[in-house]
Amino acid sequence: MKAFHLILVLLCGGLTGYAQEIDAEVDVPVASVQRGKKKAVKELSPVAEVLLKGTYLTRKKPNLKAKYYGFLRSASWCVPCKMFVPKLLKDYGKMKGARMELIFLGQEDEAAVKQYMKEGDIDIPGVMPAELGSIPGVQFPNLGVPSLCIVDADGNFVGASGGVNMYEWKKQLQAFKKDQARLKAQKKKAAAEHDEPESAR
Repeated sequence: MKAFHLILVLLCGGLTGYAQEIDAEVDVPVASVQRGKKKAVKELSPVAEVLLKGTYLTRKKPNLKAKYYGFLRSASWCVPCKMFVPKLLKDYGKMKGARMELIFLGQEDEAAVKQYMKEGDIDIPGVMPAELGSIPGVQFPNLGVPSLCIVDADGNFVGASGGVNMYEWKKQLQAFKKDQARLKAQKKKAAAEHDEPESAR
């Protein structure tokens, strides 16, 4: 048995040396090796897919890995916007903590929107609504400006509000999460009942 192990060790050692000789002789481009080591790119969510193709009004680009997206409508001529939008933007750090990305939707011509964002220090990605027409779930039912519509990364509608009610974004997210958890529990229960043997019912 010891002789067998010895032969096996010698054989493996010989094969290793032979493999190293082959590696030394074959000229493999470094770039191809590096490409082989790269991890597979994670598939983008439906909303991120649309955002990726958008043409943005500033250098700021949206986070394509966010769990939620808040679409903010505001305009330079809007007095309530000047009252409510600055505080919402101050809360932006908290939104990021909730994994929500805020995106500005222009409501005027492109030049006016760029000027408004610059003067108002609106330091978030800005885009014209026509660019995002195919995003599922974006709705502004009976809302003007300022208003905020939140969707999840799959485009499911989370909530929409205007004016001072925009500050309620946390409550909207919490309510949505509770609903999703309830639906998940119901599906799990239904699946368990479906798989349960007839005799156990």
